[in-house]
Amino acid sequence: MAKRFSDQELFELRNRIPIRLLIKNELNIPCKIIDQVFRFLCPLCNEFNTSTNPRTNLARCFRCEKNFNPIDIVIACKKMSFVQSVNFLKLYKSKLSNNKIAEHDRKHSFIPIGDIFKSLNIHRSDC
Repeated sequence: MAKRFSDQELFELRNRIPIRLLIKNELNIPCKIIDQVFRFLCPLCNEFNTSTNPRTNLARCFRCEKNFNPIDIVIACKKMSFVQSVNFLKLYKSKLSNNKIAEHDRKHSFIPIGDIFKSLNIHRSDC
């Protein structure tokens, strides 16, 4: 049986669609900032004991102990099959401007602490 979606295509959907934007703007899941942490209403247990990690582009519910990538959260929220969810995300990705994705990547990319010190002209021995 031939694959319906390539590994690269699935990788792009899981990793290049910012999960916070997906939760807030497309899925319209109730969300709020609590103690500077982005929280969303878990589509499985309806609790706000959740968080997202922009570095890994994953979301987690600590009550029901479920991890979500963008495909998983669409499946849970929209009650869609895997194939339907992937097609939904392909459409959403085409709607997203490349600038929005690039801006999100810049905001949430990992910067080594040494590079931060260099940009500030601070040496480790000064700290």
